[in-house]
Amino acid sequence: MGEEVSEPAVDDALEREPKSGAGEAAQPLPAKRGWRPSSRTISVAAVVVVVTIVLSVLTTVIVDQVTRITVPQAEGEPLADAIAAVEDSGLETKIVTESDFCEDDVRAAELCVVQSQRPEPAERVHTDRTVVLEVVPMDVVVPEMSGMSLDEAQAASAGIGITVEAADPTADRVDGFEEWKILEQTATGSMAAGESVYVTLDRPLVDAPDVVGLPLEAALDQLTVAGFEPRPAGPPADDYDPAWVVTATNPAAMDGKLPIASSVKLEWGVKVPNVVGATDLAATSTLSNAGLEVSGSTSGSQKVSSQQPKAGTIVEPGSDVAITLEAPSIVYEVVGNGSRASITWIAPGTYNISQATNEPLPWRKSWPGDSSYRNFNAQILDGTSITCNIYVNGQRVRTNTSTGQYAVVSCG
Repeated sequence: MGEEVSEPAVDDALEREPKSGAGEAAQPLPAKRGWRPSSRTISVAAVVVVVTIVLSVLTTVIVDQVTRITVPQAEGEPLADAIAAVEDSGLETKIVTESDFCEDDVRAAELCVVQSQRPEPAERVHTDRTVVLEVVPMDVVVPEMSGMSLDEAQAASAGIGITVEAADPTADRVDGFEEWKILEQTATGSMAAGESVYVTLDRPLVDAPDVVGLPLEAALDQLTVAGFEPRPAGPPADDYDPAWVVTATNPAAMDGKLPIASSVKLEWGVKVPNVVGATDLAATSTLSNAGLEVSGSTSGSQKVSSQQPKAGTIVEPGSDVAITLEAPSIVYEVVGNGSRASITWIAPGTYNISQATNEPLPWRKSWPGDSSYRNFNAQILDGTSITCNIYVNGQRVRTNTSTGQYAVVSCG
């Protein structure tokens, strides 16, 4: 008998492959299995991780809170107290204000108050945070100053941050004005520190020139020389017309006296110029330069026969002056150093020749209207010089002179 062949060994952990019968398909071997943690093990591990994270967060929070500082109450406190409280807590401060007084004045620490703060009171912050303090002047009570000297009032108000000033700035031109008594003040009761109160001082009276009725420019000069500070009512002017005259002063003089070195306001009006006899154009120019309106003008050469208001009347600047003009006219005139002349002329607007052979000088002949003038001649009979003139509406438009015995002159 031959030797018996044994089957190869297989892994003990695996089952032996069953023999397949005839025609049966071979079955695959089961997969090899590794180690797997139990669900209990997984749960314990998750708890450990969560606890570790929570402890870490709590530690961070606790450390953070331990290192923070509580912001002290500053709102509503005087600036000095607020700064001290914040800095004593270990925090820095920053002052924010729109008030020049609270920003620059040495009294601000006591007379300015914290209106708001950031961060809010009781908030816990890190030591590197800055507390921003918004500051405003505190309200103070203005003292009654009537009867005090300016020096006394300023001393009484300095401690509460109020500035006392003379309402009329010219006061400081006089030595010793600080001792003048106060008559009135612009504010009483409560006001913010850093504000000003203006006071009217009882100035000594001194002699003053009487300027009512004077031309405005002359009045300004006299008061300035006397030590006062005059100023005209209304807008300033570059030039002063002689027709502008002073009608009153403010303050008014008392027995010829005014407060020393004071500001004096000059009320003024226009003294209507006399334009009767002037030509229309000249009258209009004179009245306009004086600051007056003109009605009745035709912008011609006729002369003014009357005006309303009359010359010398004091009126408001810009008032109207109505002028009445003479009727239009043409005048022929002959003058000379003799007493008589022979004259030949043609009337304006005609061709009619007229002659007078022995007319006394001076000789004048006029016609109404302003039609075209004509030629006329004259001869001196007993002198050596003769002149002819033609006037239209009062304005000389032609003139000529001739000399010698029996001289002849012609205009036209």
